[in-house]
Amino acid sequence: MNRSVSRYWLFGASLLAALAACSASGQDQTAVDANANDSATEAQQATGPLAAASLVVSAIGEPFRGTLVATTAEPDWAFQFESADGPREVRADQLVTWGQFVDPRDGVQVVLAGGDVLVVQRVKIENEQLVCTRPDNEPLALPIGLVAGLILQPAPDAAKGDRLLSRILSLVGQDDRVILENDDELTGTISTFDGESLQLKSEVGALRLARGKLAAVIFNPILVNKPRPGGLRVLVGLKNGSRLTAISAHSDEGQIAIKLPGGIALDVPIESIVALQPLGGRVVYLSDLEPAGYRHIPFLELAWPYHRDRSVNGTLLRAGGALFLKGLGMHSPSRITYELDQPYERFDADVAVDGQTGQRGSVVFRVFVDDGTGAWQERARSEIVRGGQPPTPLTVDVSGAKRISLLVDFADWGDEQDHADWLNARLVPQ
Repeated sequence: MNRSVSRYWLFGASLLAALAACSASGQDQTAVDANANDSATEAQQATGPLAAASLVVSAIGEPFRGTLVATTAEPDWAFQFESADGPREVRADQLVTWGQFVDPRDGVQVVLAGGDVLVVQRVKIENEQLVCTRPDNEPLALPIGLVAGLILQPAPDAAKGDRLLSRILSLVGQDDRVILENDDELTGTISTFDGESLQLKSEVGALRLARGKLAAVIFNPILVNKPRPGGLRVLVGLKNGSRLTAISAHSDEGQIAIKLPGGIALDVPIESIVALQPLGGRVVYLSDLEPAGYRHIPFLELAWPYHRDRSVNGTLLRAGGALFLKGLGMHSPSRITYELDQPYERFDADVAVDGQTGQRGSVVFRVFVDDGTGAWQERARSEIVRGGQPPTPLTVDVSGAKRISLLVDFADWGDEQDHADWLNARLVPQ
């Protein structure tokens, strides 16, 4: 028995036995149909990430392609699309996704306290405000207390950019931080920043730093007011890579007025919006729930925790050239289990090996449910999913289930680069 097969057997014996392995004859297994729900694959087949007619995925009904033309205000928040069959309207709380989020490519990234990213052309600090020049050359003044930091230089690769973003949002302490191009970090208090140079009061005295030497700025976390929005809100993606959380929006004459947490208001052209993803609506994302249990069996000694809305490596979720803001990152072989607090109709996700692995990695995705008797039934098993392949849609009937377990098995080469992504993993209530 070779090393890979032996390890696979050990995983099956230990992990699936713990799940109370089900008999082959009693399984209600749903085959993964790559054509059943093309929410990811069609998006990749479109002519570029900004194709005018993007896929509209709703919690109810079949996906369709449509162009965003308008949005109506609360209390009946809805999005209007123009499709091949004419106008279509989808309520915000029923919409799952439209379009595709993109990474910022240039400009300054203003990292808001809640984690949003606003891409602008220029920034400076005046009177406790961050004064920004937007791509349309319109000024925008943001209270400095709503800004966590600035990414001033584009990262050489997506992974480094993700790590820098996480560094800004996770910082603790009582000082401002300045990160230089060589990754050195300076600590102190920022006294001025006119867009061309920054002055920092540090323990060694006042330092004046040229804008071109700065990679990022992190503002004193104690002074940052982090909003915690609840209820229905919508993640909005713009062409320039901005990712914003709208707590309300309405359209008028080709513009959409967006209100962000903390009272920030923006007007953006409808054609600049490339992605929508509501939160707090009908669907429930697993990454917003606490699991009842998680287990990873290391191939050798390295243990891999799971990550919410990140790959197992801690970067944002990317697969097939697309960026995903919701999902779970796991490593083979592992299992995560959730208690279902209400009746659900189905579980949906797109599964892939994360794009950071290139062409490496190979896994099998499996879904088990328990109807409350403790007898686990396998409801879905993917074919072997390899690095570099586009995401594969997976839909599972979970009617009557009390628990759901997601498993990742390795395939071709043991667990090498098996960074498995459950993209937009979600439950749809009955």
